[in-house]
Amino acid sequence: MPDTNCFRVSLDIRVLDQNALYASALRHANAPGSLMSAVGALSLLNDDGSIDVRACLATLLDPDAPPAGTDILTGTIERL
Repeated sequence: MPDTNCFRVSLDIRVLDQNALYASALRHANAPGSLMSAVGALSLLNDDGSIDVRACLATLLDPDAPPAGTDILTGTIERL
């Protein structure tokens, strides 16, 4: 896409309370109008029942649809 302006937006986030993060992500996932399915909401927990911090952050920070006039090319969340 040589004719398109591309930008990288990065955030470094320190999670102070995983339970609060989980509760917020779950509320967002289950909110009216959310494009996340019930199965997707369950992905906020790992198979062992622990909180999947990456999934919670993605639920809150990755929009259901890209902002008008944009197309999100890639997105990553990694532990530092």
